[in-house]
Amino acid sequence: MKTAAPRLIASLVAGLASALILYGVFLSDGRPFPYHNRVPDAELAFKMIPLELLVGLLIGWLVYGLFGRRQAAAPRGDIQERMVYRFAHRRGGAFTLPELETQSPLSAEQARQVVEKLLEAGRLSREGETYRLKA
Repeated sequence: MKTAAPRLIASLVAGLASALILYGVFLSDGRPFPYHNRVPDAELAFKMIPLELLVGLLIGWLVYGLFGRRQAAAPRGDIQERMVYRFAHRRGGAFTLPELETQSPLSAEQARQVVEKLLEAGRLSREGETYRLKA
């Protein structure tokens, strides 16, 4: 819920910006300014405001949905495994669980889960309290 405000703001900005861009397109008949002896068509741009707002609403809704889909995705386990591998390599291939929990970006629960998963997969071995990478 802490990211609801940036998600909403980004959606509003994208929607309003696309509506304003479409207003400018209708105002200039799709031609870039300045053009010779041509008056901007403010009447057409005004008549098309419902379409411009509809397109802006659609763009805002798409941005809102894309933000939400990315935030709702589960954390990727392979990234956490790579963190453990890098941590172990920096320590010569061996580490303890308390070291991993306190000196890596992983939380204590994430560290335990990843270490357990790597043990089950046979990529780590345990010697007392020390975990070692298998070659």
